[in-house]
Amino acid sequence: MFTITHVTQPTVDTRHPLLLLQSEHGDRFLFGQIPEGTQRTFPENKTRLSKLENIFLTGEMSWNSIGGLPGMILTLSDQGIKCMNLIYGNDIVNYIVSTWRYFVFRFGMRLNTKILKDGDVFENKLMKVRSIVVNSPSQFSSMKSLTSQLNTGLKYIVSKMFPEHEPTARHDPASDPQVNVNLPREYAIPKQSTSYEINFNPIRGRFKVEEAMRLGVPKGQLFAQLTKGLSVTLPNGDVVKSEQVLEKQRSFAKVLILDIPSDSYWPQFLEKFQVYEKSSLGAVYYFLGEGVSIGQPLLSLMQQLDGEKTQHFVSHFEVCPNGLVFQSSAVTTLKLKAVQNKNYNLPRTDRVFSKDFYECFQKELPQGSSRVQRNERPLSTTIDINKVHVLLQNDGIIVEPYTDGENEIKVRHSKSSKKTKTWAELYEQHVTPLGIPGATYNSTVESQKNVNNFNSEAKKGKIEVVTLGTGSSLPSKYRNVISTLVKIPYNNKGKIDNRNILLDAGENTLGAILRLIPSVDIPGFFRDLKLIYLSHLHADHHLGIASILNEWHKQNLTDPSAVLYIVVPWQYNIFVKEWLSLENSEILERLRYVSCEHLVDGGYVRKELKPVPFEDFAAATKPALKKRRLEFDENSSFRDRETITQMYRDLKILRFQTCRAKHCDWAYSNSISFFTGSDSSGIFKVSYSGDTRPNVEKFSKTIGRQSDLLIHEATLDNDLVEDAIKKRHCTINEAIEVSNKMGARKLILTHFSQRYPKLPQIGNSIEIEAQEYCFAFDGMIVGFDEIGEQTPHLRTLNEVFIEEQTSEANEEESV
Repeated sequence: MFTITHVTQPTVDTRHPLLLLQSEHGDRFLFGQIPEGTQRTFPENKTRLSKLENIFLTGEMSWNSIGGLPGMILTLSDQGIKCMNLIYGNDIVNYIVSTWRYFVFRFGMRLNTKILKDGDVFENKLMKVRSIVVNSPSQFSSMKSLTSQLNTGLKYIVSKMFPEHEPTARHDPASDPQVNVNLPREYAIPKQSTSYEINFNPIRGRFKVEEAMRLGVPKGQLFAQLTKGLSVTLPNGDVVKSEQVLEKQRSFAKVLILDIPSDSYWPQFLEKFQVYEKSSLGAVYYFLGEGVSIGQPLLSLMQQLDGEKTQHFVSHFEVCPNGLVFQSSAVTTLKLKAVQNKNYNLPRTDRVFSKDFYECFQKELPQGSSRVQRNERPLSTTIDINKVHVLLQNDGIIVEPYTDGENEIKVRHSKSSKKTKTWAELYEQHVTPLGIPGATYNSTVESQKNVNNFNSEAKKGKIEVVTLGTGSSLPSKYRNVISTLVKIPYNNKGKIDNRNILLDAGENTLGAILRLIPSVDIPGFFRDLKLIYLSHLHADHHLGIASILNEWHKQNLTDPSAVLYIVVPWQYNIFVKEWLSLENSEILERLRYVSCEHLVDGGYVRKELKPVPFEDFAAATKPALKKRRLEFDENSSFRDRETITQMYRDLKILRFQTCRAKHCDWAYSNSISFFTGSDSSGIFKVSYSGDTRPNVEKFSKTIGRQSDLLIHEATLDNDLVEDAIKKRHCTINEAIEVSNKMGARKLILTHFSQRYPKLPQIGNSIEIEAQEYCFAFDGMIVGFDEIGEQTPHLRTLNEVFIEEQTSEANEEESV
């Protein structure tokens, strides 16, 4: 028996579908795309990924479709998986993985890329998977293919990113001549989609021992030959055929997974499946991109593939509901909102559904849903509507064996027992028992359903902070990885212009924004986004930046003069250039890059290491390459004063300084002083620690001194000092000490260990000298003037999370 479970569906959290195929003995395979947020779905749904060694990627490559892959690979490696195969239909995947080389590194895991061109087959003891590669007509025939020399070099780089044994020295990819290589940039992601046909290996019939003995076959070697399907000759000359002593073999229905990124692919897919053997076709998955129309081409393809027992599953942004993927986190927000109503938005689940699809297949829509009809005439079909399903997370199919000629194919639609709950049900179950003073369902939910508490009318012209993600290391059920947005208004003679500043952006920061901010306010939100700052190269701090860049570009297309400043370590800028050259080079023209090192306080600017030219890298033998010394880029120590000065002017900045953090190589803390009005008299100074051990001399007493607002990491509880030293993070007490020595007016503590769904313990903390302080939670919206309003609720907040603490403790005991 095989099961296929729907891991993700298209939502603002997980933008593409992903399937988990499991055998009866626990072998696991992933099919589909790995959008940001994917790895967070596994703890949410208590899904384990042991025995996972193969990921079959579908569709076109884009950050949108594989942005969750780097983080998931790191997590799987940490969980002990020793080998991972990435399977795709084009060798561009080698280039893509190589672009991660400055920030993805794990020893003890072997990562392989396997290219299945059209018609190629992956085969193991369980199944044969045939690749179906379809080109879009817009694919330029002159599109440059990767050379064999480049492919060989890229595969070698990937092997160095995932070495078998731990390096003897602390590993810095930038100082490794086998990794710090200048990749050629004249390539682009091909307009080509990969799909798959899964054929499960049949089960040989049971060996009838009694019948074999009756026919005179002696036990031993002849038994073994018969079980293998061979005929045997007995000592008396009689021939016994295998079919005489074997029951009939049992087969499995086959499964098609078709990824259709845009309407331009329809003619090729329709032609590809014009003649297709569908008698044993059990299920077809249609992964439809956002730009795909729900219309006649889809119905035609479904009709071509509709066997007597075929089940059809459709994934599309206008078909699948925008449900709460991370329900545990949503419940946390609901509780927090009941305590501090104006500091949280209800996660948004609105969606416009395809009227064409839902009426054609007579599917029931959630009450009050918006619908859109894109075809002039209603669609109609001869397909049995009971065999057509909306692809829903945690649903799936069960594929069971059947006997050819005697049984029908056996594919059963398996519906999840985990039902989507309404806000009313969630409130009644999780909030009402808490007896929070003053909280009612009406005040917390009903009156707040369409309310945006960020940049509201009452907060125009006021400084606000949104802690989009507040966890460390990897996404969890309750906290996403770190990302903080600061809105700093500028009063230009009565006209208010906002500067949205993003301080780090871990994986799925965009999903958090789209859940938090109403769609009508999203264009303005991104028009106000002026600066992205990255503190260091650890993946939990930046895997969401690429999506933010894409969304910023999309929302600012109508304003060609708009630019976005990115202040990042120099290695990350290499990734940005390589990735956007592959995917959308137009964005590069709108970015203004400043190295974190060029803003460092003091006269000494550290030099960057020159990447090895790819020609030298490809020509060198491996031992010679290992011994090669990297050269310093002598020009890199000259600060880019022109871009820095322009940034000061554009963003109305008085001073922007960084200092080297005590965490890892090329890690920084920062301090930015903004003008708040055109008369230049008002200054607002915000400091951000990034990840670091306490840095009193450089951070507290120098660049951050007398900050109006300090946002500081407080990864570990006070009794875990040894862990903090080992991992080069701060305890809560240490973060408070930095704030006290800095003389910060107000303090926000964030970046908590993922072991804490609750409020961190502060009973044994030192005195906080800041005027006001608060602890960050995901989705918290707090005005600068309101930071201290959390303090009276600390006792209540501790009680709010008793349910989560009990749940986590029970799960740990069951492991």
